[in-house]
Amino acid sequence: MRKYFFVYRTSLQRFVQYRSELVIDFVGKIFIPIVVQLLLWKAVTESTDTGKIANYDFDELVRYSLFSIVIYNLMKADYVEREIARAIREGELNKFLSKPIDFALYYFAVFVADNTPVIIFALLIYIGCSAVGFITPHVWAVGLCALATLSGMAVAYLMGFLIAMLAFWMDEVWTLFVMKNLVLWFLTGQLVPLDMFPEAIRQASKFLPFGYLAYFPTKVLTVALPLSEIISGLCIILSWVVMFYIAYKLFWNYALRKYGAFGG
Repeated sequence: MRKYFFVYRTSLQRFVQYRSELVIDFVGKIFIPIVVQLLLWKAVTESTDTGKIANYDFDELVRYSLFSIVIYNLMKADYVEREIARAIREGELNKFLSKPIDFALYYFAVFVADNTPVIIFALLIYIGCSAVGFITPHVWAVGLCALATLSGMAVAYLMGFLIAMLAFWMDEVWTLFVMKNLVLWFLTGQLVPLDMFPEAIRQASKFLPFGYLAYFPTKVLTVALPLSEIISGLCIILSWVVMFYIAYKLFWNYALRKYGAFGG
């Protein structure tokens, strides 16, 4: 694992070098969406007689939006997905096949390095909210949220990896990434909490992987779910990790048999 830690460290150093890009990413992907959603929820709650919408008051929506947007950004693998597809399409995969290094683990290390600044920012937000009393800190909730988030990151990465592998047969997969991101933007609960949806959709979302990429970790962190539901949710997301991993291995082995060492 030492070689993958080296990949993580060098990738993190490369990302941190471009501080202006980090600031732009933070403003565009986290700060602006949070401000927009808070203004939206404020207008919606103020328009109701009770000051609530679907049993959420404004403070609860602030807490939910704050953490769901940050956690959702941990699931984004845009840079890594493009690099994987490019490596396959341009034949750069050859250097990985000739060396004792796993192609998927290499880019997973890059993926984690790319998201490390967001992880640090998430911890700072949680500490700040706890310090001012906006959220009640619970060590067990942080631990279970970390497990749920890491599992969600694995699912998001494997999902993107499977799409990127289509570069073995397709010249361009960018459109598929855009479609995937649009689906995740809505179905993860980052935009609207999933428990605001009709009952049938809420029940279906419990067995699909999407809600576990933002909604579920946020609910765990804010202690908004009973322990029994948290445990069952963790079992479901871990099951999805296993299923996506099996799908990746089968698809990868099949693709390599078709690979002619000349790119996709």
